[in-house]
Amino acid sequence: MTAQGREALNALLDDRVSWPPVVIPFGLDPFGWHGQRESYGEVCAFALEHCTLLPKVIPFSSPLFLGEGEVRIAVNVGVEKDGTRVRRLELTGADCMLHMEETQTENDASWKVRKRWINSDEDLSLFLTLTGLTPEEPDIDAVRAKELQVGQHGLPYVEVADPFYTVCEMFPTELFYTKTRTDLPRITRLLDQTEERIIHGIERLCTGAGCPFILRLIGAEMAVPPFMGRDGFERFEDRFYKRVASIARQAGVPTAFHCHGPVLEIMDSVWNMGYAFIEPFEPPPRGNVSIAEALAISGRRGIVFGGIDDVTLMTGRPDEVRAAVASCLEDAMGSHAPYMLSQTATPFHDPLSDAARDNLILFMELGTRGAAFGA
Repeated sequence: MTAQGREALNALLDDRVSWPPVVIPFGLDPFGWHGQRESYGEVCAFALEHCTLLPKVIPFSSPLFLGEGEVRIAVNVGVEKDGTRVRRLELTGADCMLHMEETQTENDASWKVRKRWINSDEDLSLFLTLTGLTPEEPDIDAVRAKELQVGQHGLPYVEVADPFYTVCEMFPTELFYTKTRTDLPRITRLLDQTEERIIHGIERLCTGAGCPFILRLIGAEMAVPPFMGRDGFERFEDRFYKRVASIARQAGVPTAFHCHGPVLEIMDSVWNMGYAFIEPFEPPPRGNVSIAEALAISGRRGIVFGGIDDVTLMTGRPDEVRAAVASCLEDAMGSHAPYMLSQTATPFHDPLSDAARDNLILFMELGTRGAAFGA
């Protein structure tokens, strides 16, 4: 079996390729949420023994990257009659009260947005008057604590949303994309204001953490097909991603560019920006590039990451898992380029079904052995 853990990550970052590939059970955290769930016990135990781990850390709790200034966010959490948890975030200190709501159901750890911040021109106008807002400071202690927990098993994957995603999430989705065509100057102003708060936090994070981690930028999937083409991506994302790459490079922090879906149009641009990872390459129909194509286009400029559709692991048969892993291994074996085999999304349902548990373990086992054995 090839080396796994932090040693394997450092080897890939140094462009030293080994076989079988480094295997990442994406987002799995035996030291956190997953490790506290009985249904994930066997998956966590296998991953700790055989795989490389990138548990996620989210160092910014405010969806607007807004700190404790005159204008700030107050949070209230309640429970509805059906058991749904509701988190209400209120913008206080502004000329009028604005709020957004998120919900969380009993068997799903993720939060879903129920009400957006901006639902009218009046809401947008109010936000644009809020200049010079206090940026949120990163939770550096959480990053350091996770790095100590992970140890030689891997590295923390420190997740930060980009400005385009942050602003997009402030609107109902259709309204936001309409505004990018009909109200571009005001959307650009809101993006610029948000970008400066995010950049402040990233600079503090990269220069102040004092421990190794991978900086993971999320949100670019909102600026690529089917939403926008390459021109839209470069118009709205190019400056920010280049700024972050430069900040992180100066601090010696590797960067991961996260984007779901059809990424073929933007891959070359991302590698040219200097990102260490693009992830999580999804097979068709959600994605539009094979692992073989992704490895060829990378030109060894960075590490291709992904390949196994999480839906296959959650609902598929064992033979479908074997076929998916075999396809990725066949694509990667002859490339001699850095590659990490991973599923495309974090498992977040509890209890995890027996079939999903067995599929996750099978995917990890086959990957770390470098072959899909048997039928």
